[in-house]
Amino acid sequence: MTIASKTPDVRASEDPERKKLRNRLSQRAFRRRQAEHLRELQKLANTSNQPQSEEIKALQEENSYLRKQLVEIQSKLSRLIATMQALSGSVSHVLGESTNETSKSKDVEFGRSGDFSLNVTQDDVLGLEEPMSHMIGAVAVGSPSPDLLTVVPGSAEGYLPIVDDMLYTDSASDSGALQAESGDFSCLAPQIPNIWDLEYQMGLPSYTNALSACQHSSLVLGKPWTETNSPFSDHISVLCRLMQGKIEQIKLSTRQPVQYFYPQVLTVLALFNSLTRPDAMAWYAKTRFYHIADLTTWQLYPCAETFERVHRLYRPTKMQLQHQYPNIIDWIPFPSIRDRLIQFHAANPNIDHIFCDTVSSYVVEGRMSDFIRGAPATRVYIRVTDIAENIASTEECKDIEPFTILPTQDMASLFSSPVCSRAVFRLLNMDRGVSHYKLDPAFFGTYPELFDPEEDIAAKGIPLRPNLQVRLTYPKPLDPPTYQTYRSFIDFSVSAPAAAPPATTEST
Repeated sequence: MTIASKTPDVRASEDPERKKLRNRLSQRAFRRRQAEHLRELQKLANTSNQPQSEEIKALQEENSYLRKQLVEIQSKLSRLIATMQALSGSVSHVLGESTNETSKSKDVEFGRSGDFSLNVTQDDVLGLEEPMSHMIGAVAVGSPSPDLLTVVPGSAEGYLPIVDDMLYTDSASDSGALQAESGDFSCLAPQIPNIWDLEYQMGLPSYTNALSACQHSSLVLGKPWTETNSPFSDHISVLCRLMQGKIEQIKLSTRQPVQYFYPQVLTVLALFNSLTRPDAMAWYAKTRFYHIADLTTWQLYPCAETFERVHRLYRPTKMQLQHQYPNIIDWIPFPSIRDRLIQFHAANPNIDHIFCDTVSSYVVEGRMSDFIRGAPATRVYIRVTDIAENIASTEECKDIEPFTILPTQDMASLFSSPVCSRAVFRLLNMDRGVSHYKLDPAFFGTYPELFDPEEDIAAKGIPLRPNLQVRLTYPKPLDPPTYQTYRSFIDFSVSAPAAAPPATTEST
């Protein structure tokens, strides 16, 4: 009798809740159908007077845009899940749970040696001087496979997904269901591998497996180079291999001093940048950035003398000496960034994009009062690319006394006036090498896994930037004509010094 008497009461209390749930779901579905119907009507009205070709083109652009939105949403969800796992691991550690069973599968490990784990706290969040609005892009992730390194990086421009308010309402109403399911998932979490970890997806094991498959594929296709996830590295590998052969011939045939090879290497690197990255060649010319030539010369001709010329920031770390990775990472002047790229992004198909983001984020610190009239002496930082983009050459900067032009009336003049840009360039010594450079904190907003709190490489202060910031480009994938151009140029220009070639005589 007791159970029978309670059953109608329970059902009576459940019925209103079920009715509310059904009504809410019905209203939500109706709103979606109505919104979709209105979109279709608006689309038909807009395209009724357009030719069919324009309509097809518009649909293709829309599909491309939606695909980029999906990729962006996927990457943001991946980053969110990784953050939640880190928070869960921190709470488990505080509660005294077994670190071997829970923290090992949930913590997100960061650090070069693997002994430093990220504990997300409020102090860490407040420590970032740039707002989290800079996190506008993330690396697309996927399961590792042998085909990973053959993916050609596409457009690097980021798109922010546009979400209707209705979706936010739906997500809020479904939060109860997510909380109900979280208990069932928590018991399965220790049994699932940490597939959302960047090191698991795109770290060294994935790179090694995929590289072997790519090498086999290149042999089958008869290509004289191996196509990897980094077209940038493919170009560099081919150039170094071709130059290495010529240098070995020169070393065997003649006894040339080491200084002879520096202009040879510099010429080949200038050819590479001029053919594949004209904007980067202009950047190198303005900043007088010769560190890469010194590094490449040491890699081709390893000895004590060439090693001494390599800047201390470019000298290889222990991880670089022990592992195989995309060699474009060697061109980054910050050891902690190099180690973390090898650990988390060695197999990333967007590694070239990350490299260009790094170089484009070089900044130099200064005082606001030196640039803007009447401003306080607050620490600020300016991107090198923003200034170098607006000057013609560094030769013009040599004749400028910065304090005869600076400070200026407003911040916009620093980037719109070539004269002011040249004065800023000269004042901040942007052509004096990498020792003056730091990284824009916004870079670590996009790639937080590359941040090392023990390294003082993030700029401090207020950013001074133009409305539109430029980013250096990376080369397209290597093709047979470009390979043949490299080979012919090196055969012609990189050779042992000898007497001047005999003058050609023509019979008249």
